[in-house]
Amino acid sequence: MVDDDTAISAQTAPAELPTRLIDHVEVDVEVILGEARVSVAQLSALSTGDLVPVDRQLGEAAEIRVNGRVIARGEIVSVDDKYAIRITEIGG
Repeated sequence: MVDDDTAISAQTAPAELPTRLIDHVEVDVEVILGEARVSVAQLSALSTGDLVPVDRQLGEAAEIRVNGRVIARGEIVSVDDKYAIRITEIGG
């Protein structure tokens, strides 16, 4: 038997679902500092110490993605000897 408070009709749009139903779901968050396009030959030739230039400038905001979709942007900072992202913009 389903409690009326937790029952969800088939017509309920996903945006209308109570967030408490999904608050416990974990998602992978990626922080993208930049991207580069290289050939397979260049990729195969990489060795320790090589540099791979990316498409972003120093100081430019990093992208924060969930499921490949940009959800925010931010700047790289240091917190307790670890990297962190300070959110500067919410949304894609």
